[in-house]
Amino acid sequence: MATELKLPDVGDNIEQGTVVTVLVKPGDTINAGDPIIEIETDKAVVEVPAEAGGTVEAVSVKVGDTVKVGGVIATLGGDTAGAPAGVPAASPSQGGGDQAAQAESTGTSSDGGQAKDVAQAQQAAQKEQAGTTSPAASASAAAPAAPSAQPPSAGAQITLPDVGDNIEQGTVVTVLVKEGDTVSEGQPVIEIETDKAVVEVPANAGGTVQSVAVKVGDTVKVGGVIATLGGGSAPASAPAPAAAPAPAPAAPAAPAQPAAVSTGEQPAAQFPKAQGTQNPQTFDGRTVVPAAPSVRRLAREIGVDIHAVHGTGIAGRISEEDVRRTGGTPTVTAPAAAAGQVAAPAAAAPAVAAMPLPNFEKWGTVTREDMSGIRRATVRSMTASTLIPMVTHFDKADVTEMEETRKRFGARVEKAGGKLTMTHILMKVVANALRKFPKFGASLDLDAQQVIFKDYVNIGVAVDTPVGLLVPVVKDADRKSITELVLELSELAGRARDRKLKPDEMQGATFTISNLGGIGGHAFTPIVNSPEVAILGVSRGGMEPVWNKEKGEFEPRNMLPLSLTYDHRLIDGADAARFVRFICESLEDPFLISL
Repeated sequence: MATELKLPDVGDNIEQGTVVTVLVKPGDTINAGDPIIEIETDKAVVEVPAEAGGTVEAVSVKVGDTVKVGGVIATLGGDTAGAPAGVPAASPSQGGGDQAAQAESTGTSSDGGQAKDVAQAQQAAQKEQAGTTSPAASASAAAPAAPSAQPPSAGAQITLPDVGDNIEQGTVVTVLVKEGDTVSEGQPVIEIETDKAVVEVPANAGGTVQSVAVKVGDTVKVGGVIATLGGGSAPASAPAPAAAPAPAPAAPAAPAQPAAVSTGEQPAAQFPKAQGTQNPQTFDGRTVVPAAPSVRRLAREIGVDIHAVHGTGIAGRISEEDVRRTGGTPTVTAPAAAAGQVAAPAAAAPAVAAMPLPNFEKWGTVTREDMSGIRRATVRSMTASTLIPMVTHFDKADVTEMEETRKRFGARVEKAGGKLTMTHILMKVVANALRKFPKFGASLDLDAQQVIFKDYVNIGVAVDTPVGLLVPVVKDADRKSITELVLELSELAGRARDRKLKPDEMQGATFTISNLGGIGGHAFTPIVNSPEVAILGVSRGGMEPVWNKEKGEFEPRNMLPLSLTYDHRLIDGADAARFVRFICESLEDPFLISL
């Protein structure tokens, strides 16, 4: 039987390498431990030894190829190949290296036949699972789902569509239709409250309402049925099957039995747009997770249960980024792990405390209050942001002349229906800065190891509301005048305070401004909101004595404190200093804005 030689684990957090030298060719006879290739990793050039001896039947790599841990390097002929003691024979099927690592992590013995059985069983399960979660299968399964629960004569179903990024459900606050009403496609049928806003949900078909499936206070998930239309009077019922696959990306989040998590709570849906299948499978009572040894080591180091990680790679394979992103995801309880179940990366997962809380009642009376949807969303995003290495750069801008200019031209803006503030001027200045320094509006794609530069400038502005912090986004801020920015932001901020913002009005930001100057404070460190890489904080300005070198004396100047927090993985300190200096200089000379 032929033996495949695969790339072993060559170091901490190293998942792949580039082939720089191939030391063997077909027909060569090698011994276990002989070097067969040299690879260049992020840290060094490493010789890769053969894990078995025999005659080289085929070489699967060439100079310049990228080989991942577990990838096949060469194949030894079946007649003379032999694995050294303690090394299980690798399955010739694709992904055998991963399966060998998985067998090792689940306590599989060194017996080659047993490892092969587990690997083959896993491969079959992965193919079956991948087939069940493919887009085509999901669409075909979803299409008959709606009519299957109805008599053949039933009409279309109105379902909850995708209402925004990372929004998987909403609470019904208003039901706008009742049985017997006639609705047209696009007509609002309910209002739901999400983590960010109150949203009207339009009908995706028209006809007569046969039944309403929800009431005020109910929680509806994306794809959930809101109402059923009568079959005989639904002129727009034909598009209904096309609407049914809308929740398909979240389909893997609905296993036959819900996963049990250590918190004792019902887990929320999985990431709605994640690709690939769920990673763990169970064979002979052992849970097998597709992750390289280096990934497993990382999970142990940062305290993440590998069984609770949602793999986004092929066949649910787990990467380092998947582990880091999971962070505080709840772990699977022992019974669930034995059944091969996994805790979905829940929407509220980061809210789970890393350490148990003390019994506060022993010191006195306490009152518990459920977090609002906005607060839960803030917990999630801020917890995820802790994975970003952030640095804050501080500076001050002399806005003496800019304040005089703002007061002089403020009357013109008031005639247009708005009030000119320093925030609006900063939006224009920052928009110009982002055009000059596009890196500050970029995003990192860690999986592809790429920087994503955007050809647009969308600025989010943090708004303090009675229910929490909301960030409406002004699109194409660099193409709008200051007056246009005033009017648009004023309208968005008003809707934010009334919880009437649309999901699209809070998405797509490339940079955020948070101005606390109206409240107080001389400096603060704002937190970057991933996938953005920078945020500007503005504190309260005031008159300060500033030394005038030309006059040789101190002068009273109106100084505005600025705090730029940035993702140090992409932005260096010198870049940040230049970016903030550009902003300061633009604020110090109003004419520079027009340039």
